[in-house]
Amino acid sequence: MDGADAIITVLTPALPRVHPDQLGLAEAALVAAATGTSEDSGEDSGVPVSADLSRVQAGLWLAHLNPDGAEPREEQAMQNRGLRFGREHGGLIPVSGMLMPETAAAAKRVIDAYMSPRTAPVAFIDEELAARGETRDPGDTRTPDQKRHDIFAVIVATAAKATETPTIAGDAPTVLVSVRQEDLAANRGVGHIDGVETPISMDAVRQMICAGGLQKVVLKKNGKIVELGSKERTFNRAQRRAIMLRDGGCIIPGCDIPAAWTEIHHVWPDRDGGPTHTSNGVCLCWFHHRTIETSGWEIRMIDGSPQIKAPPWIDRTGRWRPATKSPTRLLDQLEQTRNA
Repeated sequence: MDGADAIITVLTPALPRVHPDQLGLAEAALVAAATGTSEDSGEDSGVPVSADLSRVQAGLWLAHLNPDGAEPREEQAMQNRGLRFGREHGGLIPVSGMLMPETAAAAKRVIDAYMSPRTAPVAFIDEELAARGETRDPGDTRTPDQKRHDIFAVIVATAAKATETPTIAGDAPTVLVSVRQEDLAANRGVGHIDGVETPISMDAVRQMICAGGLQKVVLKKNGKIVELGSKERTFNRAQRRAIMLRDGGCIIPGCDIPAAWTEIHHVWPDRDGGPTHTSNGVCLCWFHHRTIETSGWEIRMIDGSPQIKAPPWIDRTGRWRPATKSPTRLLDQLEQTRNA
């Protein structure tokens, strides 16, 4: 949208309610700003403003000329607000809708908080990369849109676990995934989410089992349930709190997702017999949990405490290092270093 379109689009709704002379003054001022000319003489007076800024300025003029116009716009906005989930296309579910300004602002603020560049660099970035000014994880090649998706996934998962969230049939909102036992054992095939037509990959199934647990259901050929196992492979609330306190957030260096927004990952995979115990669980955000087996990051537990090794393109030394973002544990490490 160019400056002229922005001005016309914003001011047109005011035509029936604002005197033409006043509207003319607004248009003249806005056009002068958009073209970088003097409103009186038409001579060059500076740098033209962008189309986005023209739209903002037009909105300010509209609010000044028609101060009572916000109320009908509010009523119309309340009628038109909404959020929709479409049908699967290319393995993705399209989302569309219209948000109230305050809702969009709140959502944008939360997402921007975890999108903004941080001053803390990757804890043990390669010296050659650091010399080039690359202080973030070079392996994280996500686009801004992909990062917003992953942050949104974390927000939804965190809300589902909150005590204030309404329950469904007495349980917290839970995504149910079905997969054949032989496919799970062989790491092949797909899983199916209740209420969603699109099948999901076995990587997605394993992430959901690792984070949310597994319950075995045995069916006869006619569909009769003949065996129902107890829920297993899931960290309970006390274990989650302890692991979150120990790790202080996603343990991948350079990731800013806080502990409360993370999933608990089995370091020794549960499918290989790894225990669901605090000495085998670490905090990972949704993205790093999904990609932990392909990203190059390695995790191990030493005496119940996590250590991490960066991919060779980040740290060519291949050293294992303690992994934590807990302020108290970082203070302990600092004191140990001073006393060494």
